[in-house]
Amino acid sequence: MAHRLVQAGEGHPRPLVLAFLVGGDLDPKLRAAFGPRPCIVADGLAKGPMMGELLEYAHHRAGLREVSRLALIGYSAGCQRVRALWMAGVRANAYLLADGTHASWPPEEWQIAWLRELASDARAGKTLVVATHTMQTYTEHLPKGKAFASTVRVLRMATGWRLDRAGPWDRPVVTHDGALWVYSYASGKIDAAAHAAQLVHVVPELSARHLRARLLSPAPEVKRQSPTLPLSVIGFLVSLLGSSKAR
Repeated sequence: MAHRLVQAGEGHPRPLVLAFLVGGDLDPKLRAAFGPRPCIVADGLAKGPMMGELLEYAHHRAGLREVSRLALIGYSAGCQRVRALWMAGVRANAYLLADGTHASWPPEEWQIAWLRELASDARAGKTLVVATHTMQTYTEHLPKGKAFASTVRVLRMATGWRLDRAGPWDRPVVTHDGALWVYSYASGKIDAAAHAAQLVHVVPELSARHLRARLLSPAPEVKRQSPTLPLSVIGFLVSLLGSSKAR
């Protein structure tokens, strides 16, 4: 089992943060970024269990009974976990996609469509989306069968923005509309250090800057959802685990 409890959080209900392809070295920074209230569960792998098992883990390890708001964080290939959850019907209040919006080469329409819809929802204020990219385009020039679309290309296709300017990790170029934010970071075409900085520096910084406020703001009044509906954001109960496993 690669997932782990970063912190149990406080109160009922409380926010839940799920972070993918995030190692234990980042745990102190995640706790500092979000403060003591949210329950934080992280997974060091890019592939793994879906929502039902993650909720069950948080329930047993942290005593989580009810979630007020949900944030999904993906770093690099961990963004594919976020995409898989979205495709399975999970909707979050906040998303952080850190240099991981890759797609096949050439990109398939469904790989862009989900992100385009997510960006549209963020522009309308329905959710918060913070996405980042470096300028590593070497991925598109790998041998046939191994090439894949770069993060910057996919974000250009999904947002309609040019994203042709970038800055260092501590001074990126920022483009936003409503609750949609894209941070553009300079890098070489092949730049492992720039990609690593996305995890070490960018994930905790943008979690503190954007996601924390979204999770801790007062939740609107909504009707309790039926267990027959897909897992959603506000006020879903761990008691829905049985129905989520059945889907």
